[in-house]
Amino acid sequence: MSLPRLGFEALPREFEKLDEWAALLGPFDGDRPFSMARFTVAAGGATPPDSHAVKEIWLILDGAGTVRYEDRPYEVGKGDLLGFAPFAEHVAMADRGVPLSVLSIWWGTTG
Repeated sequence: MSLPRLGFEALPREFEKLDEWAALLGPFDGDRPFSMARFTVAAGGATPPDSHAVKEIWLILDGAGTVRYEDRPYEVGKGDLLGFAPFAEHVAMADRGVPLSVLSIWWGTTG
C-alpha cells in the first residue's frame, strides 16, 4: 500500500508575474488539518503584501530572492523553511535574477 499523494490544481493568474496552484486535499476525511499552495514568482516579480489570521510556513522549493517579513528583508534560497506568525505582513520577491518557487502551508483560525 502506498501513501496517498496530494495533487495540485491550477488556478487563474491573480496578478502579473505570479503562477499559483491550490492543493487538493482529497486524502483527508472530514475537516482538513491545513491548506497549502505552491506558487512561483517570476524573476523580477513580487507577491502583494499579505497578512492573515492563520499561522503559515513557506518551504523555498527553487530559486532565490528576498522575503520581507514585518518590514525586514531576508535573503532566501532553495531549501529554506520560513514561519510567519498570524497577522505578520510578508512579501516574496524574486529579485536575484531567477524565479522563486514556494510551497506555502497554513492552518488555524481563518475568521
